[in-house]
Amino acid sequence: MIGKIEGSDTSVLEQSSAHRDFLKKFESDLLRGIGRLNILKVIQNYGKKGVYGYQLLKDLEEDTNKMLIIKEGTLYPLLRNLENWGSGENRLSLIQSYKEIEDDRMRKYYYLTEEGEKVLSHLEGFFLKLLESIAGINDFQIFLNEDKYIFCPNCKTRIDYSDSDVKFCEICGNKLNFNSKEDNK
Repeated sequence: MIGKIEGSDTSVLEQSSAHRDFLKKFESDLLRGIGRLNILKVIQNYGKKGVYGYQLLKDLEEDTNKMLIIKEGTLYPLLRNLENWGSGENRLSLIQSYKEIEDDRMRKYYYLTEEGEKVLSHLEGFFLKLLESIAGINDFQIFLNEDKYIFCPNCKTRIDYSDSDVKFCEICGNKLNFNSKEDNK
C-alpha cells in the first residue's frame, strides 16, 4: 500500500534476503492500517466539500514529511473499498464521493460519511492509546491532548471534550463521565 518510506531503503536492502523479506512484510502490515487512518484523516480535513484523489496523495505526502507515500494505483482501490466495505448486513460506507468538473477536468471528490466520522474517532483514539501504552517499552513519549479530548474507557474512541452533550460512546455505547477526565482514560 505504501510505496515508499523515506530513508528506510538502504538499511533493509543491506540485510540478508530473510531479514529483508521479514522487514518489508512487517513494514507493509504496519503501514497498511496507518495509511488507512491517515487517508480518512486527510479526507475529514476537507469536510463535506471533499478532496479528490491526487490532492489527497499530495496532502498525505506533505503532512507526513514524505514518510508515507501511497501510489496512485493503490489509492483508488482503497478508496473504493472505503466506500463499500463488506457486504449485505455488514456493509459499511465510510466515505462517499461525487463528481465535479473543475478546471475543465472531471474530478471525483471524497468526503466522510457520518459512519466514517465515528469510525475515524475510534481509530484515532485506539491508535493514540496504543502508542501511549507501548511508549515505555519503546523508550519514547507521547502526550495526548487531554484538555481537548477524552477517551472512552471501554473502546478508546476519541471524543471531543467540548461536546459534553454526548453521554454515551457512539461506538460501544459505554456511558461517559465528562465530570472526571480520569474516569474516561
